[in-house]
Amino acid sequence: MKQSPPQPSSRPDPLGDLGTWLFVPDSRNAQGEVRPGYLSRDDERVVLAYCSGILGDLLRTIRQLEDDAAARWDALPVAVGA
Repeated sequence: MKQSPPQPSSRPDPLGDLGTWLFVPDSRNAQGEVRPGYLSRDDERVVLAYCSGILGDLLRTIRQLEDDAAARWDALPVAVGA
């Protein structure tokens, strides 16, 4: 099955901290033109013209998995006297 290329989200994402790099997702201006996302560190900028949407999806998925795991961890019963 052929997949279509990912489309940038219409809602803005928060900046993503990736260790020493900062991920800035795709953005869309009022005319609908897409500005590709990029990675930034100090004075360096790496434009992610072809994979910014995929990286954004991955970061959202990881965040969701972390949130789900934290919620399940918090819901575990605490052993008394352990």
